[in-house]
Amino acid sequence: MSFLKKSAVRMIAVAILAAGTGLGIGIAFAGQPDMEGALNALQDAQSHLHRVTQNKEGHAAAARKLVAEAISEVEAGIAYGQSKGE
Repeated sequence: MSFLKKSAVRMIAVAILAAGTGLGIGIAFAGQPDMEGALNALQDAQSHLHRVTQNKEGHAAAARKLVAEAISEVEAGIAYGQSKGE
């Protein structure tokens, strides 16, 4: 490989590395702590509800369903925020 080709390959590699590093930093600082906290709390609630042994006249099953829906909504909100750079 000629000197110019090697230099070009190195420059491209450095540019890709720099872009990737910059992207990583952007993601690290673009967190959504409240949404992530809510997601963690809902997942914890879901874990507790899955351990409930009696259905409590359908209330435990209804609670499991609602928590699963809430988890889906929070995950969708986080994904939307990430798509907007939040």
